Amino acid sequence: MRSLAGATSGDLDDLVQVAAEKVFTSISRFDGKSELSTWIYGVCYHVLLNHRRWYRRWQLRFSYAETLDHYVTDALTAPELLAARSRARQVHRLLARLSEKYRAVVVLHDLEELEVSEIATIVGANELTVRSRLRDGRKQLSKLLQSEGALETGGAHEPEPSR
Repeated sequence: MRSLAGATSGDLDDLVQVAAEKVFTSISRFDGKSELSTWIYGVCYHVLLNHRRWYRRWQLRFSYAETLDHYVTDALTAPELLAARSRARQVHRLLARLSEKYRAVVVLHDLEELEVSEIATIVGANELTVRSRLRDGRKQLSKLLQSEGALETGGAHEPEPSR
């Protein structure tokens, strides 16, 4: 859920709780056509989408402004670890700017390392749609990274290969 919702989501604990409840109450409907983890990612994805829809309606109605930064960094001593965490925060912040449909496929494929067929099952789309969302989501993320100077080459700013 953290990967899908983002590490800065103030509602992360609540989302995990709702997803866990849904998994436990509907486990009898799991038919084994996919991996259990794929099915659970699907539950998490739909819980997140429902929450985001609700939150948007709530914001429009009550003009709620989120002011707290819920992501707290640890005290780090190693410069490499600090730089890696800084890049990770930046990527997660930029991922949050993608729409849910693009963020979900990019996160599930590139961070959670799921196969396209599993992602298609999770998000309820065919594999070609997932592949095009993945391509488009990566392009959007790349543009965001370039606009913030995160993809500079040479020197200390060169990104290290990631998982």
